[in-house]
Amino acid sequence: MDSSIEEGVRVLHLDPDPNAFETLSGFLTYWFGDYVTVRWTDSVEEAIDELNSDRIDILFTEVVLPGQGDPTVFIDRLMDEPGAADSPVVVYSDLQEDMFGVYAFRAGVAEFFPKKKTNAYLLQYRLRNLFRMQFRTKLLYRQIDDALHRFQSAHGSSQSEIKDLNDLVSEMRKELEKEYESRNKLEEEKKKIQSVFGMYVDPAIVQGIMKGDIALEQKGTEQEVSVLFADIRGYTTMAEELDPEKVISFLNEYFTSMTEVLLGYEGLIDKYIGDAIMCLFGAPVFSHEHRDNAVQAAVEMQSIFDLWSQNWQQSYGISPRMGVGVASGKVTLGNIGSFQKLSYTAIGDTVNVASRLESIAKPGQVLVNTDLVDGLSDEVRGKFDFKELEPVQLKGKHGLHKVWSVQFS
Repeated sequence: MDSSIEEGVRVLHLDPDPNAFETLSGFLTYWFGDYVTVRWTDSVEEAIDELNSDRIDILFTEVVLPGQGDPTVFIDRLMDEPGAADSPVVVYSDLQEDMFGVYAFRAGVAEFFPKKKTNAYLLQYRLRNLFRMQFRTKLLYRQIDDALHRFQSAHGSSQSEIKDLNDLVSEMRKELEKEYESRNKLEEEKKKIQSVFGMYVDPAIVQGIMKGDIALEQKGTEQEVSVLFADIRGYTTMAEELDPEKVISFLNEYFTSMTEVLLGYEGLIDKYIGDAIMCLFGAPVFSHEHRDNAVQAAVEMQSIFDLWSQNWQQSYGISPRMGVGVASGKVTLGNIGSFQKLSYTAIGDTVNVASRLESIAKPGQVLVNTDLVDGLSDEVRGKFDFKELEPVQLKGKHGLHKVWSVQFS
């Protein structure tokens, strides 16, 4: 066995920028001391040669490299190398393409860290786990070799017999390790995909797809849900008066505060449309409490919005108000779009009614339809007063329709 097993974990860093190496090696030395040794190269061919040798345990690599073209092609090439099965590959890159992280994990990389936005604590603890795993693997190899040598000494086996036995054990060990690693990688891949996609897709959708509860096929199912629309009154005028940075800052505060309320009542954020929010209750998994959750979320949204208003007045010089419309009834749920971009959403008359109710709601008001009111539990109905308004003509619908205003303090 190579005596270098005593040296801890051997890291090679492939990067055209020596300053990046200085930064990374500084982190690793500070965190892990002599437990790791770090070398640098700017040569892709040298890195691949080292990966396929027994001279490194982990490869850190940039994917934006001179002469390598598309980073996805480079990472595919790297992960196809035989050595990638034994030595984990960690991407540490300047690449600003968010979806590349998902692609890299699917290709088989062990970790992905953006250079400019990496949380140092997260980097330290995830690398600690990775280094520990590699060091244990090296110890396992050492123990197997020691056992074989003791067997040789005790039984006088020839070198060729020991080699045959060693080869057999090595093959068995590799097969077991592959099965173990493949299971671990599958679980890690699922977690990482959930983590990355969770920033762009509602976590409930990600989990539903991973568990198989939501099919990716473009087919719809009919389901009873509650649909909520919320919109800021006078937003266009406010946006024209504010600097772009303040507009974005305000919207992020608004969406964050409202989203926390909605998720707290098991809402599924369908989409953000400009300054508007569309949310579903009782989807993708049906819930008998979807009406109760929807109306309570709508009222709490208005309360939280009012609390934020004073801060927005001080920070941006604006006094925004919000209108909310909620409708319950049957919708068609499913993945709509192309396979290049799918959106899980709801369509149908109930969605249109909720949108129309939001459009006629006054600032600070919550309007709901009769289906929602009639289906509330006694407990939730007792929390609020529901005032029946004059029947209204909803745009795009025939006849007059009952509308209820939720009274709350």
